[in-house]
Amino acid sequence: MDMRSIYLANGVGIFILLMLQYTSRTKIQRSRPEDRIYSFMVLGVMLGCAMEALSYTLDGRVFPGARVLNYAANTCLYTINLLLPFSLLVYVDLGLYGDLGRIRKRYRPQIAVGAVMLTLTFVNLFVPIVYYISEQDVYERRPLSYVYYFVILYYCLSAMRLTRRYEKEFGARTFFNVNMFLLPILIGAGLQFLFYGLSLAWLSAAVGLVGLYMMQQNETAYVDALVDTYNRQYLNHILSAWISRGSSFAGVMLDVDGFKRINDVYGHSEGDRALKTVTDLLKRSRLDHEWVFRFAGDEFIVLKRTRSPDGLKPYMDEVMRRLGEYNGSEPPYPLSLSYGMSFFETGDMDTFMKEMDDNMYRMKAEHHARAENPE
Repeated sequence: MDMRSIYLANGVGIFILLMLQYTSRTKIQRSRPEDRIYSFMVLGVMLGCAMEALSYTLDGRVFPGARVLNYAANTCLYTINLLLPFSLLVYVDLGLYGDLGRIRKRYRPQIAVGAVMLTLTFVNLFVPIVYYISEQDVYERRPLSYVYYFVILYYCLSAMRLTRRYEKEFGARTFFNVNMFLLPILIGAGLQFLFYGLSLAWLSAAVGLVGLYMMQQNETAYVDALVDTYNRQYLNHILSAWISRGSSFAGVMLDVDGFKRINDVYGHSEGDRALKTVTDLLKRSRLDHEWVFRFAGDEFIVLKRTRSPDGLKPYMDEVMRRLGEYNGSEPPYPLSLSYGMSFFETGDMDTFMKEMDDNMYRMKAEHHARAENPE
């Protein structure tokens, strides 16, 4: 085997991640569970690069303590190989749902499989069922070692299924594509699986982590931190892109009626919960590629590329149906929405936005008048 290529590949992997750690030290919020998991994955991949280089260096070298070091390095590698893909699965779940409490409930099979494989890794120190290091300090795979690859694939597929399930329920997350991380790893690990002595898996993992970091930065720039939907900056980007391409599209601007009263009576924390409830309602009402944005405060905008001025009418019918169901469940306070539609075929962004705004405030005035004169 070519030791120079092994040192180069793993050295580049460590260098990439050290640079990533340096550039991201002020940008990643370490207080969030998903960011702590991300930092763990970065450190794990750096350790993997170092241990792989060490294991190849020790292979076939006989000196006092070499065999023990080789066992320690390979045990560390097998352990990291199990922990990292499971950490990725947890990271993806937290990134999508943000609920740490659901991890233990949702991933009992994955946790059980991981516990069994970690136990086998430890048992291998006494009974060589996974791999064996001979008295000449030569590493040899045992058939059970191939099971680890299938477990890694199982974790990766679980992460992919998770994102697919989320897309069906809430729609695609433009800036959260787990394939950006998985694809280089699957390619690198696959090649290393087929050709022993080739060192690409850990370098591929480092590249995948850089891809995840790029997605994090896009999320920070274009996703509203409170309600977890696109923000006004991304709205302007999408509108400019669609107009420059000559696309026709429909839009609707929505406003929460009486939102100031919710804040004043129930407090701003409850106001935040109301905004999250509305956002969840708007997301769950999506029928066919509707884009949801938080415009400002308690105002939202939904866009859809369509050739029909009534392209968003079915969507709004679904929104109002779900809103009625919510209010029928006897919440602490009812929610009401005013909205205004607009259709863009030719013209400019300002005219399109103003038409939505005018139509929305016309409905809002009607709701206000009806509240003052219920008869």
